[in-house]
Amino acid sequence: RTFDIQAVEVSSSRPDLFSFADWKVERVSRGVFAFSGKYTVNMTVEEGDSNEVEVLSYRSDNGVRDFRPLSFKLERQHMFNYMNGFYKMYVMNSIRNCSTMPVFEGRFKPPFEKRTYVLEKCQFALDDFPNVVDGFYKAALIGYGEAHWSMNFTGQLS
Repeated sequence: RTFDIQAVEVSSSRPDLFSFADWKVERVSRGVFAFSGKYTVNMTVEEGDSNEVEVLSYRSDNGVRDFRPLSFKLERQHMFNYMNGFYKMYVMNSIRNCSTMPVFEGRFKPPFEKRTYVLEKCQFALDDFPNVVDGFYKAALIGYGEAHWSMNFTGQLS
């Protein structure tokens, strides 16, 4: 089973603090797609500050409309809690070999560095996700704090 990325949408309310560049979906082989892009963090993320993240997911039978919210989500919480929970459990293994995102054993050790993070031809590995049925999905990663930003991924599971 594969999750084929069909679209990636990104936005930021403060590009001077959190910006995106060159986000795209690209074909890596026949019928196989991946996403690439860069984002730059130009703000300090510290324990106890206002930088929070939430993850929402949606499913549709046809991929055109009627995307309905799923119970699989992450309630809004501090960025470091996200890194030690959702990111480590569901995201880190998928982007371990295709990005400059943090990879760690144990707990994430702050700070979340000010730098440009690069993701190159990444795909979501489904091994770590709960059982899901075929269909179309949207996942939204939403950030709050000094900058309000979002990354939205749409794809098909078949």
